[in-house]
Amino acid sequence: MVASVPVDIEITAPATRAALLSSLARIGQIAAAENLPADTLARVLVVAEELVLNTITHGYGGECGRPVRINLTAAPVLTLVYEDDAPPFDPVLWRRRRAADSPPALREGQAGLDLLFGLASDVRWRPREAGNRLIVTFTPR
Repeated sequence: MVASVPVDIEITAPATRAALLSSLARIGQIAAAENLPADTLARVLVVAEELVLNTITHGYGGECGRPVRINLTAAPVLTLVYEDDAPPFDPVLWRRRRAADSPPALREGQAGLDLLFGLASDVRWRPREAGNRLIVTFTPR
């Protein structure tokens, strides 16, 4: 059961692809050592990668030294908290608005956000004084 896995990972890294690769490797090593189910780990890694790349591309306008923060905990449910200092962007509201479009408008980033919502069990956005916080939960499938 995922809730019994004592995963607790905190990463603060610059918004660069090199730091992203290091962060994903760290998440993978720790989660594998803690016996996180492989399918759940795969979903977490894809979501973390998508969030960081979206921040780099859309939030910060390119690679930079500005931070991205990832906190992954297992109890009581596997949760990834992702933070950046980019301008506010609520993907939950964006998704609701897009669902109301008829037909849906194809925009850059649409596939990535669909991936996020498809792999996670729940996604919640919270504004921060200077940025965004996404709370993403994963339940076993």
